[in-house]
Amino acid sequence: MTMMLRSKIRRAALFAALTACFWASPARAESDAASRALAVQLFDEAEALLAKEEIARACPKYAESFRLDPQLGSLIYLAECYEKNGQLASAWGSYREAEEMAAKRGDERQTHAHERAEALAPRLSRLVVNVPAEARLRGLEVLRDGVPVAPTLWGSGAAIDTGKHRIEARAPGYKPWQIDLDVAGEGSSTSVTVPKLALDPNARVAVGGDNVGQSQRIAAIAVGGVGIVGLGVGGFFGLSAQSTYSDSKSLCNDQDVCTEQGKELRDSAKNKALAATVAGGVSVAALATAAVLWFTAPKAERPKDTAARRGIHWAFGPNARAWGMELNGEF
Repeated sequence: MTMMLRSKIRRAALFAALTACFWASPARAESDAASRALAVQLFDEAEALLAKEEIARACPKYAESFRLDPQLGSLIYLAECYEKNGQLASAWGSYREAEEMAAKRGDERQTHAHERAEALAPRLSRLVVNVPAEARLRGLEVLRDGVPVAPTLWGSGAAIDTGKHRIEARAPGYKPWQIDLDVAGEGSSTSVTVPKLALDPNARVAVGGDNVGQSQRIAAIAVGGVGIVGLGVGGFFGLSAQSTYSDSKSLCNDQDVCTEQGKELRDSAKNKALAATVAGGVSVAALATAAVLWFTAPKAERPKDTAARRGIHWAFGPNARAWGMELNGEF
């Protein structure tokens, strides 16, 4: 019976999977067909623009056509459009991508893509983004034309199209920095150095190494909350144990000989006293742990300049005068 049941379950699961595929496949096929149709339309529009020498308008259409339907031919046409438009870095990158795609497919167009990429390599302009050690703040992000530049590329010459470009740098707690560059001439090399960002006195986020400290203080508050709850639980059981023990006195004599009801009350009082002791122990341990976490948490880097010192700094922590938390502002 068990084997038959398992067989039925497997058949039902297979039927459900096939049914899902049956209903999902037409929808996916329809979506793919629509994408391909739009890709063909964009490709034709790009060809028409190229024929009219409107190269700058043709390239984005080739790019979108390839995105919708990544065909090797579309990518090569895109690379050629970039080359005609003077976007040599984009052309070189597209030829390299086409070469890799053709190699995987065993397509003879690999040779053409390789030759074009090799011919463009000496003509490429390059941009070096230097980030000195003193400028490498925690959370620093460097962007080129809105696209993040990976730290592994800092200090390396990256191929870039000629024309105007913007370099930006930002980090939590610091004022952002940016510079506009004009890269001109084939084979040129441009260099830019990111300075150490200035502290933002109005920033509401911690700077320096306070990310760890902030997390540790949050943990301290959470653990402290457990300790406070434990105190309340322990106090409740302690008072309840005393009350229950008092109720048992009239049912027990001086030699602790009790009636059945008195014995039950004494046992209940002992259990409540034990619960109070355990809760109290947990509470004390939690509060001690919370104190250690709070007072050993790394502190935020304080602004050293006069302007930053005039900023507003907020902090919150336990209020020693009452139950709860306190929010303090420093001006």
